[in-house]
Amino acid sequence: MIQEATLDTSRSAEPDSAPIAWAGAYRPDIDGMRAIAVLAVVVFHAGFSGVFGGFIGVDVFFVISGYLIGGQVFREAVAGEFRFSRFYARRVRRILPALYVLLAVMFGLGALLLTPLELRELGKEAFAAIFGASNLLFYTAGGYFDPASDHLPLLMSWSLGVEEQFYIVFPILVLLCLKIRPRLFMPVLVLGTLVSFAGSIVLTHLNPKAAFYLLPTRAWELGLGAILALSERRSSAWTPPRPVADVAAFTAVAALAAAMALYRPAYAFPGWYALIPTIAAAILIATPDSLLNRKVLSWSPFVFIGKISYSWYLWHWPLFFLNRILAPDGKGLPPAALLILSVIPAAASWRWVEQPFRRRVLGETAVLARYGVVAALIALPALFFFLADGWPGRFSPAVRQMSRTVSEARTDPCLAPYGAVSPQNPAACLPTSAAPRVLVLGDSHGSAIAPGFKALAAREGFGFGQITKSSCPPLWGFAREIPGRVGHLAQCQAFQREAFAYVERHPEIEVVVLASYWPSDMILTDGKGADVPLADALDDTVARLTAARRRVILVDDVPTFRFDPYGRIVGDLIPARAMAQRWFSRTPGVFAARGDEIFDDPATAVLRSTAKAHPAATFFDTKARLCGAEGCRYGAPGALYYFDFQHLTATGAGVATGDFTLRPPAASAGNPTSGTD
Repeated sequence: MIQEATLDTSRSAEPDSAPIAWAGAYRPDIDGMRAIAVLAVVVFHAGFSGVFGGFIGVDVFFVISGYLIGGQVFREAVAGEFRFSRFYARRVRRILPALYVLLAVMFGLGALLLTPLELRELGKEAFAAIFGASNLLFYTAGGYFDPASDHLPLLMSWSLGVEEQFYIVFPILVLLCLKIRPRLFMPVLVLGTLVSFAGSIVLTHLNPKAAFYLLPTRAWELGLGAILALSERRSSAWTPPRPVADVAAFTAVAALAAAMALYRPAYAFPGWYALIPTIAAAILIATPDSLLNRKVLSWSPFVFIGKISYSWYLWHWPLFFLNRILAPDGKGLPPAALLILSVIPAAASWRWVEQPFRRRVLGETAVLARYGVVAALIALPALFFFLADGWPGRFSPAVRQMSRTVSEARTDPCLAPYGAVSPQNPAACLPTSAAPRVLVLGDSHGSAIAPGFKALAAREGFGFGQITKSSCPPLWGFAREIPGRVGHLAQCQAFQREAFAYVERHPEIEVVVLASYWPSDMILTDGKGADVPLADALDDTVARLTAARRRVILVDDVPTFRFDPYGRIVGDLIPARAMAQRWFSRTPGVFAARGDEIFDDPATAVLRSTAKAHPAATFFDTKARLCGAEGCRYGAPGALYYFDFQHLTATGAGVATGDFTLRPPAASAGNPTSGTD
């Protein structure tokens, strides 16, 4: 991303690098544009209010990169001077030194400060970044704007993957078109850009994560810049009069400012919304003689920020990540301090890493061979961190035990993954039993609390079974779409049909436990495609189960935290991290949270009301067991109750189920709703 734009517009001592502008002139206003773009991204990530749309800075960088590097490829190809070896040698000199230094520093800090799970994640992300596949990795994880993304140490590297992949495909396309018919290249480029944009619009609604992270739906932004660069080569290229350029440039900057202020992460992005920042960037590139370009964007402070923009983009996110994990209660450095602090390593990286390596004179083959060796070497610790599960041997036995606990909790063989339409491992998860049986139906939250109900069943002489599927609520034919999971609605409904058919076929199932993530505003879809609120879906499901003579336990969801309980508890046991946390005024040994550290859970009232309406239903109050005057507990000395901010460990499940009994109440005509009997 930013690295490409940083490369060839600055003056360089490299013998194989010429300025990119067609006239050969350095354009300081391009550096000024990069300054606006990187400031938007960094301010957005720092959490400043009023810049909720700062993520559009990446789109500005994509257009700049397409203009500079795409134009360079075409110019050299037309002149018969393009060589893949020279092109990629330039790329690795610009991109890799700063990235490798960042990774080396993060490896050192990670070994000292990160929990095994965090270090494992760092290793996985670093390995992907080294080989230009970060966007593919993050596509398989959560969305860019999800709260959990704050705990991805190298999230910013996704855009580097997009650009690196583009510059594998683009030169091949250029050379093929020039070989077949040179006049075809501009029409092919325009058509490809339009197709990519159309795909972005469609996929933004069908699969937002794919549209955001993947090259096919981002290529149009780089293609727009390349079209602009190629247009400048034409003898008929139109140069706007100065007054028109002034108005156009001012309008473009105003549009960028409006998008930064008004856009929200919840918008369907990129799609149509990405048009404003990309077209605004193209206008600014096309108006180099405007007053704004000459006087504002070419202002020396803006130019300097533009020059360090690649390094700043690399360094800011890992520093923000470290600030979050070292101060998990939100008492870390304020946004302004973070902003200033992140400039220091960025400027140092530009001065002592980017510049020297960029000017070093080596043959193309030697450059590629040496960087290939370095890439392999730096990939080794990344691979080790991942394969060794975050190297828990660094720490005390207590930390190692907690890491094992979390790893076991994350790999439930009875939790059907996305894409599955049938219950998993029936031999192990649905054993036959002549005795009355208890069956847990649910999503991943149900899977997490299932060990507690399994222990209750064993204690009281019940058989036990579990049918759970990720993000699939235990409702009779009511499911919901999950952003980024194409087909999940139909898959969940198919899974539900099998699950409830299993209940109907087995009359020995006496108790059905419904445990799930239950947001009260969740809108579900029934088998006919109609939207149904949670209260109605719950009522219908419980009515059908009780009519089939099953007792139903409606499990209130456990408290969900705004921080990582595992990181907080294990962090107290890591010497260097505990020391840093004390500097941030974090009190170690606290195992409960309250107030704004906990997400609101308005679905409790819906569950309680549903249970009251059905005599054979019981409301199970998890919060009565996990929460008290001290707040909601997420652990105890030497014990983890959660393996992330919302899922229980087996220990936590045991605490949450506590002294509950699965036996029917003595007065069968009564309607227990407290779940504390």
